Amino acid sequence: MQIFLKLKRKKSDIMSEKKTYDEAVIRLEEIVALLERGGRGLEETLLLYEEGALLLKQCQEDLKSAEGKLNELRLEDIEKELSKD
Repeated sequence: MQIFLKLKRKKSDIMSEKKTYDEAVIRLEEIVALLERGGRGLEETLLLYEEGALLLKQCQEDLKSAEGKLNELRLEDIEKELSKD
């Protein structure tokens, strides 16, 4: 029942509570486990799915951002190496 009450929050509430990447992954794992177990009503299942979709999108954005930062650092390293010559 506690999980269902937590899910009754509005979509905007979920979005405003930005989690760290690690927190989002942990919550996604919890949601997957709950959905795999089954036994939930349609409304609760849909809310869990929606929350999972939002978390997945956040994780993808976080990974894309991290990849961009890594590429910038690599470019800086290459530029430093070229300027040494």
